[in-house]
Amino acid sequence: MGSGSSGNYHGTKGGSQAYADSYHVVASEMNKDKKDPDIYDPKTGYFKNPTATRLEDSIQSDRVYIDGKKQMGTITYVMDDKGDIIIGVRQNPNDPSKRCPHPTLVGGKDPTVQCAGMITFSKGRISSVNTNSGHYRPNSESLPKVTSALQKLCDKHPEWFSPNSEWRKK
Repeated sequence: MGSGSSGNYHGTKGGSQAYADSYHVVASEMNKDKKDPDIYDPKTGYFKNPTATRLEDSIQSDRVYIDGKKQMGTITYVMDDKGDIIIGVRQNPNDPSKRCPHPTLVGGKDPTVQCAGMITFSKGRISSVNTNSGHYRPNSESLPKVTSALQKLCDKHPEWFSPNSEWRKK
């Protein structure tokens, strides 16, 4: 699941976990990651993706930017345990040719989230979200937490959202 810096996403395999208030990394993915020191350190756990940013903190001039680049296309997101939407590009700082999975948006030995998936941007504006995360495999019933948070954000700042997004159409 996931990719290196190419941004290609290979989809969720193995189905989703049962609905829960929060999700842990599925065991098969955690076991695979523990074998790769560029992704998981036995002492500290998953590295923290250096591009991981709260969505609201990434807005500049009514557009979403990460590392000074206006976001276009699809990138990873998680909704952390506090309800913040964290976004980041797949950029492994230890080895750019290696994966940078969803748990790196939070980092640590057992990073839990309320939801995870991919968020799509059109010309720097939020366009759509899904639950495509091979590491967390959240149940689709978790997506309303994210869409509700995005609707509240859109109600305050509609200019941050693509005119074609579901949140602007309401």
